[in-house]
Amino acid sequence: MTSALCVVLVGPEQAANVGFVARTMACYGLADLRIVGSPGIAADGAARKTGKAVPEVLDAARYFSSLSDAISDCGSAYGFTRRSRDPSQRIEDLDPAARAWKKGVGSGISALVFGRESQGLFREETLLLTHLVRIPLPSETLSLNVSHALAIGLYAFLGALDSVPRPMESSAASAEGEVPSVEGFPTRGETAQAMEGMLASLEAGGFFKGGKQEAQKEYVRLLWQRMNPNRREFDFIAGLLRVLKSGR
Repeated sequence: MTSALCVVLVGPEQAANVGFVARTMACYGLADLRIVGSPGIAADGAARKTGKAVPEVLDAARYFSSLSDAISDCGSAYGFTRRSRDPSQRIEDLDPAARAWKKGVGSGISALVFGRESQGLFREETLLLTHLVRIPLPSETLSLNVSHALAIGLYAFLGALDSVPRPMESSAASAEGEVPSVEGFPTRGETAQAMEGMLASLEAGGFFKGGKQEAQKEYVRLLWQRMNPNRREFDFIAGLLRVLKSGR
């Protein structure tokens, strides 16, 4: 099974789609299915019917209470969407995004993230991701079923590869509840921790003023998402923040 990619379903509403997703994953050698919310949906009869050929993928599905938790060990997270939730957010076409990913494959786990069938990903969720990608379609009003979108996405990411390198092994660290380090890019868990620390310092210093503090914080998150620092840049920024926080 390929372990360079995991698939994250955020708030899936139809169990049958979860089964179809598991089947699509197995076709490309993926087994890491993560579900945000919708507890037990992979065990639903409808999911078992559409995913009857791959019960092992459904049995191994892991549940998380938030998207942040689901991608905490991932170096990159690609959110599939028809449109950005904010005009300032960058959204890439699938093919160039996949080509760029292939250049760094093997540097850690990457997540392919799909939102709810009815509403997609919420704005605050898109800000947790490193990339937003779209599958260009002639229709501007219709969208693909999640399993169809996943199949197209996996072909773009994996279809042209004879083999996909495995990321750094992290099972031991994960078993102990630690967030493993990933070469190339920091994990989403590390960036989330740094972001919360930075926001707290800015708030304590009186940077956020007036009645638009939440909007200002979201703008900081948006700037961070657009910057998407690599490991070296992240360590440098983290060092700056530590010095600023200590006042030395």
